[in-house]
Amino acid sequence: MKTGLNPRHDAGRPAEAEMADAEMADAQMVDAEALIKEARRRQRRRYLVTGTAIMAIAAGVLGVAASQRDRSRPQPRTQPKVTAPARTISRAPLPGPIPRDVDTTVLMWPVGPPAFGPAGGPPAYLDNLGTGRLTLRQTLSLVGGDYQPYLIATGRWLVYVGHGATASRDDLTGRQRVLGDTPFFASSATPGDVWLERYRGDTLGQAPVRVQSVPVAGGPRGPVIRLPAQATGLIAGTDAGLLLQVRHGQDWGLALWQPGAAPRGLPYSPASVDGVAADARLVAYGTGCATYVTAANDGFDACRVLRVLNVVTGTLRSFAAPPGTAGWMPDGFGTISAIAPGDRMIAAYAAVRPQRQGQARLYLLGLGSRAQATPVPYSAASFFALTGWSAGGSWLLYQGPGEHMWAYQVTTGRVRSSRTPCCQYTVMIAVRSPGR
Repeated sequence: MKTGLNPRHDAGRPAEAEMADAEMADAQMVDAEALIKEARRRQRRRYLVTGTAIMAIAAGVLGVAASQRDRSRPQPRTQPKVTAPARTISRAPLPGPIPRDVDTTVLMWPVGPPAFGPAGGPPAYLDNLGTGRLTLRQTLSLVGGDYQPYLIATGRWLVYVGHGATASRDDLTGRQRVLGDTPFFASSATPGDVWLERYRGDTLGQAPVRVQSVPVAGGPRGPVIRLPAQATGLIAGTDAGLLLQVRHGQDWGLALWQPGAAPRGLPYSPASVDGVAADARLVAYGTGCATYVTAANDGFDACRVLRVLNVVTGTLRSFAAPPGTAGWMPDGFGTISAIAPGDRMIAAYAAVRPQRQGQARLYLLGLGSRAQATPVPYSAASFFALTGWSAGGSWLLYQGPGEHMWAYQVTTGRVRSSRTPCCQYTVMIAVRSPGR
């Protein structure tokens, strides 16, 4: 098992010093777990069915208030395609530690009481899965608020909500770079670039919406582009154009758009659509969605069908909610690392019945010749647990028993575990370990 905050071993040190270091490391791990559990308990509370909760926090010197994108959920107009039910997985043996060759570091935030001030929120933790070293980093100054996305990775860079859209190297070394005086941004289909968004009056969703492509490492910026009048925001840049959120009367939907052309609506949109994930080629979203409330008064959405559209080929795959579940649980675009590198599969949670208990189970959705949902072993967790993929895409990282990080190797079915508390965070993202 990993030893978490254990200090590096220095050859030739006295045994007493090493024992003292070991005792200090154990104490640090206990303190870290206590902080993380408190953050998980308080930070991941979601909006209620009675309305959209708005957490307005001062965004550094900007004073910009952020809110969730509004949604309305009429019933779908067409009967969704139903695919094969999820097959069961045999019980695996007790797992060993996550292998050192996974070459992945996981960034997690927040890990302290969510008391935000002018200097921003709490620090972040970096968990190097290869060395087993869990370190606290004060240098990532995220600002509190209900932003989507909060943080994205592009190339070897992280872009996040700081004093505007802010960038750092993904190992959190070097100086931070402020890309623009807006906390709103979206991923680009071009590695190393990001789209900055600006709204009228700095109010989310207020037209006109203007976007600009910016190279994170520096260089010439793209032209400022004004989105169509019906667009309420940019979700992501794709290889088939910009993925937009658009209004249709009292409904909202998803559309692809090339400047100079009319937006093209995605299948089953607008019709009770909720975002899951998007990258340069894939867009995953739930349809036939409804809002529920747990016994703990947490609100959540559950969708009858999860759609995965390849925007380049036009291929649409549909996954019915697994038997025994209340539906797929979309957490919003830019919130969860759902799509595996290489676009081979997607990880998605489904709400377990009875939904008032606030429990979910994780599934893998294969995008090959068979559209099939497969349950991930030992993946039962409280609502709003995040996931991640190892740098090479072969391991899925998720919350397992003991509320610690577990890993599932898709090709072999192997299950491994870690001591790191997991995964009820506002941000959890996996990057390639430093030096690789």
